[in-house]
Amino acid sequence: MSTDKSSPPLLKIDALHKRFKNIQAVHDLNLTVKPGEIFGLVGADGAGKSTILQMLCGIEAPTSGTMVIDGYDVVDEPDAIRERIGYMSQDFSLYLDLSVEENIDYMASLRCLPPEVLSEEKERLLHFARMAPFRNRKAGALSGGMKKKLALCCALIHRPNLLLLDEPTTAVDPVSRGELWRILYEFIMQGISVIIATPDMNEAERCHRIALLQHGKLIACDSPEKLKENIGKQVCTFNCNHASKARRIIAGELGIEAQVYGDNLRLFLDDAEKEFAVINALLIKADIEIKEFMPTKPNMGDVYLSMLGDNEAEEVNVIIHDDAMIIEQFQKNPVTSQLSETVVNVENISKHYGEFKAVDEISFSVSKGTVFGLLGPNGAGKTTLIKLMCGLVQPTSGQILIAGYDVCQQRRLAKSNIGYMSQLFSLYPDLSVIQNLEFFASIYGLSRQTARSRVNWAIDLAGLQNKKAYLARELPTGWRQKLALGAALMHEPKLLFLDEPTSGVDPIARAEFWDIIYDLSESGVTVIVTTHFMEEADRCNLITLVNAGKLIGVGSPEQLKSTLPVQCYEIKTSALLKTYHGISSLENVQQVSMFGETVHAITHNNEKELSLKMIRDAGIQINSIEKIRPTLEDVFLNKISNAQEALG
Repeated sequence: MSTDKSSPPLLKIDALHKRFKNIQAVHDLNLTVKPGEIFGLVGADGAGKSTILQMLCGIEAPTSGTMVIDGYDVVDEPDAIRERIGYMSQDFSLYLDLSVEENIDYMASLRCLPPEVLSEEKERLLHFARMAPFRNRKAGALSGGMKKKLALCCALIHRPNLLLLDEPTTAVDPVSRGELWRILYEFIMQGISVIIATPDMNEAERCHRIALLQHGKLIACDSPEKLKENIGKQVCTFNCNHASKARRIIAGELGIEAQVYGDNLRLFLDDAEKEFAVINALLIKADIEIKEFMPTKPNMGDVYLSMLGDNEAEEVNVIIHDDAMIIEQFQKNPVTSQLSETVVNVENISKHYGEFKAVDEISFSVSKGTVFGLLGPNGAGKTTLIKLMCGLVQPTSGQILIAGYDVCQQRRLAKSNIGYMSQLFSLYPDLSVIQNLEFFASIYGLSRQTARSRVNWAIDLAGLQNKKAYLARELPTGWRQKLALGAALMHEPKLLFLDEPTSGVDPIARAEFWDIIYDLSESGVTVIVTTHFMEEADRCNLITLVNAGKLIGVGSPEQLKSTLPVQCYEIKTSALLKTYHGISSLENVQQVSMFGETVHAITHNNEKELSLKMIRDAGIQINSIEKIRPTLEDVFLNKISNAQEALG
């Protein structure tokens, strides 16, 4: 770890409790955070992350326990605490009718910053955030990623000792996420500590230490590397045909849960060699061929699943679905061969708004049963493209066929084959579960008998048999998402759109949701997913990358990673921040990131390879360097960067 272990903690939490009537939001929490440390609070909705941050800010009073920041008690000395903390909430805390500069000035005035200090700090923050050219633009006109960067600048304007971030990168693309983390690294190197609440396991990898939370209780606390070492099982992967079917067989016959990632399965084994032989024999009987079985390094998603996945489903707000129920409902339309019919055919589609080309001559096709990922930075044209495929906007040129129907000429027939689940919860919060479903059944024009059957099916899918009278807003996030999915599937569409389907949920709920997606895929439903979570994109069969309205990459996750023209390295060091800064200064290094107690660096294939000797000769002291496989996020950032350079 990069922080001085002998230094006193900047934050000390002792026996902290918070109760809301009959709900124990935080239970006996004990934590310390060192100066210059990135500390992650990781857990699902309802784990207590936001409540902990709000108590540290003084927004919520603890039921009992103490919180001390830089020697000052949070409850007894609030004025001293306000000077020492910065806070960025989940919801934007910006004034949308004020400009970028006016928002910063206003926050500085609340902190009583002298004009000369404000001027210097503001210019420094605008420079770090690369927002100086937009200082006069209204906050309401900024993209989602730029709003997040502005909110971060506002939280940092008074140079706090401790920065509290509540899910700062939710719904932010990897480019903007990388920008936010780059800003954080700059301030970490100046000694600021950061506590970040996140459900994103890739983000958790970047923290020095992590607290895993469940229902307000601390389950584990350590560095990502130490937590991975304590999994106690071997993480293995293999490639096979019929991955979803293989998952069901392994779970049903052997009781081993596996996660599907496209054509690959990822699972925990006690004795990899022995258990693989049993798995292989079992799948051969089902005409499933295994390729490339190998142990692999665990990630934070594996840690979360191994530590929390054995709890009762009710305890983690996860409903275990019945695979057979989905397959039976859609069995009339199964995928029968690799050469299946084309469900989506996009030919040279364009959409212009005056001189602005939101979508520019994009072409692709999607076969029946494919899980298709549509990726791109904010403003890339993804939303416009989905609207075009749904027939909600008229194209400037080109043609789109959905299940063989032209979305412009045969709109009603095309729409009857489409199901859509939006990123923002698409049901009515003040209607009950059954009222929502009955309403959607009427919109789809289902007969009374059919509607009754489909409503019962959707309730079974969401596991809400005993909660039919609950208002939608009273349900936990994972249950609401399954209810919304059931509503989108009631008319048995051939094509299902999922817009950020698991944003804000933990890996257990996400894995369960994706098992449903794969069951739908196997049953012949084509699924188009938009997401900013690269872990989620890795689960797709096929991915399309879009930037500035143009298609810049297409292929399976494995194809895109294996053909990326870069070399990726993991560097271990006992001086993390100094190493990060030193590696960043090397000419042949394109990109540098901190991941827990390691530094990741990327160079182009035609550049000289990084080596231990080369780095030490540059005066950078490291312990080891190892080549690693590029991630899908590396693919995303590389292709977007190249596309933006080509645009000038």
